[in-house]
Amino acid sequence: MDDKFMGASSTSSPTLPLPANGKQKGRRRRGSLFQALIPSQTEGKRPLLPIVLAVLVWVGLAYAGYAFAVYTLDKQQQFVNQRIDQIQENNQKQMKALGDQLTLVQEEMQNVQKGLGNLEEDLALTGETIGGTNKTKEALQDRVDQLNKQLVDLKASLKKLEDAARAW
Repeated sequence: MDDKFMGASSTSSPTLPLPANGKQKGRRRRGSLFQALIPSQTEGKRPLLPIVLAVLVWVGLAYAGYAFAVYTLDKQQQFVNQRIDQIQENNQKQMKALGDQLTLVQEEMQNVQKGLGNLEEDLALTGETIGGTNKTKEALQDRVDQLNKQLVDLKASLKKLEDAARAW
């Protein structure tokens, strides 16, 4: 049975180092959080250059992000201002077109009113001279009714145009 079991030796093995006298070598001391952040005099000081470079890189990235944001916002503001100018120009053109249409409708309405006044005078004169032909009176009355209807339609369209002009 001796050949099946290895004998335990009391000497330390080179593959598994055991602590001497219950103490471990190379183990860091436990300390407070403050001591962990600030290296002690016995530990080696860190070189200052990598820390300064890291801070400079972060500052550079922050500034580049800010500059890009300002550039992007300026471009968007220019686009919005350009679009507003285009819309205002388009609105001015539409207002001018509505004004022109309103003027045309008013002129046409005045012409219809003049024609209606002339027809009423002609009807009065015809009624006096003819003295009673119903066909002529009916024809003239139909024409007067048509012109009155056209006048009402023109007034309605004038009202719509005025409302549209006020809305702009």
